[in-house]
Parts: sequence; C-alpha cells; structure tokens
Amino acid sequence: MNYINRYINKLVLTAVVMSAVACSDLQDENPVSNRTTESYYVDQQGFNDLVASAYSSLREVHKERTLMLSGTDIFTRPGDPDVGNLNNLNEYAPQGIHSQTEVVNTLWDVLYKAIGRTNTAISRASRVEMDEDEKAVRVGEAKFLRALYYFYLVQQYGAVPLVVEEITSVVTTAERTPEADVYAQIIRDLEDAVDVLPAEPDNYGRATEGAARHLLAKVYLTRGYRDFGSADDFTKAANHAKTVIDAPQYRLLDTFAEVFAQGNDVNDEIIFSVQYSNNLATNGDGNNAHSIFGQGVDALVGMDRSSTYNRQQPHFVPTRFLNTLYDPDIDSRYDATFLRVFYATVNQGSVSVGDTVLYFPRWDEPWSEEKIASKPFIVVNLDEYYMNPSKDNQFPPIWKFFEANLPYGDDQGRRDLFVFRLAETYLIAAEAYLKAGDPDAALEQINEVRRRAAKPGMEADMELTSVTIDDILDERARELAGEDQRWTDLKRTGKLIERVKLHNELAAAANHIANKHTLRPIPLSQIERTTNKLSQNEGY
Repeated sequence: MNYINRYINKLVLTAVVMSAVACSDLQDENPVSNRTTESYYVDQQGFNDLVASAYSSLREVHKERTLMLSGTDIFTRPGDPDVGNLNNLNEYAPQGIHSQTEVVNTLWDVLYKAIGRTNTAISRASRVEMDEDEKAVRVGEAKFLRALYYFYLVQQYGAVPLVVEEITSVVTTAERTPEADVYAQIIRDLEDAVDVLPAEPDNYGRATEGAARHLLAKVYLTRGYRDFGSADDFTKAANHAKTVIDAPQYRLLDTFAEVFAQGNDVNDEIIFSVQYSNNLATNGDGNNAHSIFGQGVDALVGMDRSSTYNRQQPHFVPTRFLNTLYDPDIDSRYDATFLRVFYATVNQGSVSVGDTVLYFPRWDEPWSEEKIASKPFIVVNLDEYYMNPSKDNQFPPIWKFFEANLPYGDDQGRRDLFVFRLAETYLIAAEAYLKAGDPDAALEQINEVRRRAAKPGMEADMELTSVTIDDILDERARELAGEDQRWTDLKRTGKLIERVKLHNELAAAANHIANKHTLRPIPLSQIERTTNKLSQNEGY
C-alpha cells in the first residue's frame, strides 16, 4: 500500500522537518534533514523537531480543498450545461468521481502521510529523554493532529484502515476498521489532548486545549447523527463548545470584516490555523485561497495582469443560492464576502484608470435592461451569474481571502488559513443544543453570531426567533463560506443530496447525485497494493 504499508518513515527521517508551520519559533525552525531517528529524535531538540514536522502536513492536507467544497449547495463550477462546460466532480458524474480520480487519491495519500508522522512521534515518545511535562504536551499535540487527520478521513471515506503505531517494516495487508471504532480512537486522542494541552501555546500555531475541545465538539456532534452514536453525543458536543466559548482567551471580534483584514491573522477569534510566512524560503507552496474563488477579469477592457486583483481562477464558484442567503440591508457579511465592483487598472481605449469596468448589482436589486444599456461598463445581474457568455460568464468572487501586493499569478500567499475560529464554535454549539433538545440555548448561540454580523443598528433585525437545522446550515454558509468543509456539513446533517438537488446550479449535479455519494471511493491504488484486496465502498 502507499502510505499505510510502505510508510513514510523515510520521509520523516530525511524530510526538511519544518517548512514553516507556525509564526514565531515554529515558522523559522532550522531545517533538519539527512538525520535518522536513532541518532536524532532521542532528546528534547530532536523530539520537538519531530512533532513540528507533523504540523507541516497541515498545509498539504488543507490545500486539497476540492472534496471539501465542490459539489455542494454553495459552490459549483461556471458554465452553461447546454454547451457541455461541466465539471464532472462537481456534478457527481461517473467519469468524474471514481476510484482513480486524482483528488480522491491525493487526499487519501496526504492524510495517511500526515498520520504517519504523528504515529512516529507518539510511538517514540517513551524513548525520548526530555522534560516529562513538555513531552506530554508534545504528545498531546501529535494526538490532536492525528485525530484531525483521521476525522477528515472517516468523513470522506467511511471505514478506513486504523493505524496508530509507527510502521517500521513492509506490511502488505490491511483491513478497513469500522467507522464506530475510528471515531472512538479520534475521541480517545482528543480527550488525551484536552488533558495536557495548555490554554495558551508556548509559540503561536501549536495546538491548545481550546483547539482540541473545538474539534472534540465537532466530532461528538458528527457521531451523534450516526447510528452508532447517541443523544448523549450532542450534549457532550454542546458542553465542549460552550467551554471554548467561555474561555477568556477567545472572543468574537467586533466586526466580521475585521477577522479577515489583511495583517490581522493572529487575533482573539482564531482558535487554530495553518501557518504561512513572509519568508518565501519557508513558505512551501503558500496559501492560494486568494486566487481560487474568483473569475478572471484581466482580459476585460481597462484591466491588466497586475497585483490589483491578482489572478483569479474559478476553482470554487459561489452559487446564486449562496448570494441570496444574505440580506444586504442588515447583514454586513454580504459586502465583506463578495467583490461587486471592479475598477480599471490601465488606460485603454475610452477607459481610464479608476473607471468602473464590471459591476454586480445587489442580488435583490437587479438592474433593468434600460439602466444597464445606459452604462459604459459591464453589468451582471444575479440571473446571469456564470451563465452569460456575452458577459464572460462573470460572477462576484469571494473576496475575504484577498491578499494585496502579490504579483499577478502568484498563488503562494502568505496569509494564514483559519481552521477553527470562535464563530464556528458558536454554530457547533447551536447545532448540538438543538439536537440535544434545547432550542432556546441553540437560538442564543446562533444569535450571537448574527448580532456580530449585523450592520450598525441592525442587531435586533438580525436575531432569529426560532431555529432549525436548515437555519444553522444557512448561517454556516454565510459565516464560513470558503473556510468550512461544506460537503461534510451537508453529509453530517443528512442534507447533502437534498441541498445539491435544490441549489447546485448545474442540472447534471441534481441528476447524478445518489446515496453512494455520501462516501468517496477507496483509491484503486490502495486496493491493488494490498494482497488481501482492501474492500471498496458500495456503488464504486
């Protein structure tokens, strides 16, 4: 097998231990290479470097966003189905998602590689001579990371091989562990982590008690829906989430826009994030979030290839449904999330720098044909988003991740990628309380997020008077668009097929999606590398 059997030990032994995992100390870690575990990972410095290497996998894992976002109610791909401009993965087409699909294989591989690093650290800890309290914290960090990686795996693939020890020799067989047992292991790791991780990290970017509790809340919430879960899981999820909410080191920032202000990556709302660096030597492939939620504008009259808007690529296109979830009169997140006007960056023809080139009216206030005809720039109403070739299939891109001053085409962004933030903790608590039978508490939690999102003076208008699962999913979309793993939210709540059929714009998605699509196929490469032929998910 790939990373389960032919593992990875060599990768850990000879890898550059940290291509920048965190700000401050972690980020600027001296590279450690060409060492063996026997000679290096035996003391405090070596073990700290080993655990640091487990963090470096976060970048690789979170770059694989496709299976997390595509084919949902809030992200689609542009193009008119009548002209065949389709994306097979988004539409669940048989030729698009199968056991040899590249993204299906890649996510599996990077997750098992990441798990391998955590297993090495945990397995070797007992042989390391260092301060025992510090060692316990580092093992807690490794268990937190292992739990996170297995949580991603089990949600996507279902029953998976559960490997929790360092593998030091070739193994040619593997068995898929039942989902219930994988969840039990994730919870054990996180409970161990909660017991030892500090409230505040010794350097920014390391896992904390709050990060472990946030993840534990989400794991319990997810298990509560499953037939091997229980109603008590929802109560536990709510309790862990509320503990994080009440912790003094976290708070919702005053405005939604402030959370995403460039240069404000380290703030009181962030519980855990993937770290990037201004030092290009340690920034790896960088964070490309600024460039993958948009549509190219550089070919329009008055636009050039510059850092003003950077290179925008329609990897994850917001659906019209996502736009309509916002009430622009009262919800500040609408204008903080989408870019609705583009200005000329060069003088060209009759267009001068600063002139409007492309404009998207508010989704709820479409312009008439007469008004559009009176303007010297392109105007695209909601009903034309990515469906009008004469207007270059344009749509308002998600803009909260934009990173200024990057050269055109540079996808190696320096901004951190938020994995957990407190607004989501509130929404986890809301969902958990609702499922535990306490709608009043659920309402209190969701309204905290909505009041923060309100335009000044509109706080009361933003409050809900009742709450359902659909309300919570809608709120998660508004608050976490592009950050959250939307596919797993819909799967968890049993809403994936329903919402794709209702809201994923391209008809092929509604026609193709079926019950089997609540799991991904096991990669064929993994099946073929096991002598006992690892089993495949039903329908693939």
